Amino acid sequence: MLNQEIYAKDPLANKLANNGVAEVKDDTSEQALNTLRYELETFVCDGEYEKGLDKVLSTFLTNVSNGSEQPGVWISGFYGSGKSHLAKMLRSLWVDFDFNNGTTARGITSLPREISDHFKELSIESLRHGGLHAASGTLGQGASDWVRTALLSIVFKSAGLPELYHLARFVIWLKQQGIEQQVKQQVEAAGKDWLIELNALFMSPVIAKALLQAKPELASDEKELREVLRAEYKRVDDVSNDQMVTAIKEALSVDGKFPLTLIVLDEVQQYIGVNTDRVY
Repeated sequence: MLNQEIYAKDPLANKLANNGVAEVKDDTSEQALNTLRYELETFVCDGEYEKGLDKVLSTFLTNVSNGSEQPGVWISGFYGSGKSHLAKMLRSLWVDFDFNNGTTARGITSLPREISDHFKELSIESLRHGGLHAASGTLGQGASDWVRTALLSIVFKSAGLPELYHLARFVIWLKQQGIEQQVKQQVEAAGKDWLIELNALFMSPVIAKALLQAKPELASDEKELREVLRAEYKRVDDVSNDQMVTAIKEALSVDGKFPLTLIVLDEVQQYIGVNTDRVY
């Protein structure tokens, strides 16, 4: 018998889609989705992987049932030990990631019965809340100066919001006022790209015009409105803990309910000097 014959898949005929390196980030490109599908299909959930998922999920579900505060989880280990792979699998399985082709993460992954039952219970619990949500990203070099805004950019991106704090707050306000689509459609009807104009919020005449049409009481003219926007949505490098918590709640809440949320931070060691990933 040859060594290759003991494997479920012939290692000579199969290439590692991720080159042996898992990246925990919200990437929906075709290549990233193909890699994610491969990682889920080949995920061997036993040993420390099974123990890790069991500990995270059982602790979370117990605290949800008791109404207790949820603790954060460190995934610790030496380089190449599979920390990011575990975190990425947890993130995808948490929301049962939909590939939009009839398949989902849990449907293509072979899981032990106990772990599968945990995820089923998680979905049931989510019905009493605002559903399930997950965000993931990398806190690399440079994040040490402004950790809160770096975290918020990951959360905002996962919710389809601009990554910059002041722009995300503006879009959240539009949503709260029920005028986001109206303003966006008017900007696009003027032949402008919504994201480009949004990044030039304080200078954009089309956003000012559209906003005044939706909310004429905000200012007497476009010039005055742009000054109001500059004052209300100043660009900042850092925020307080209270501002961060409020922003997360506003970004993720659905009809007043906060979803059961998982936030996975990769390469946390870059700013704390410890070789770990972080799961909230």
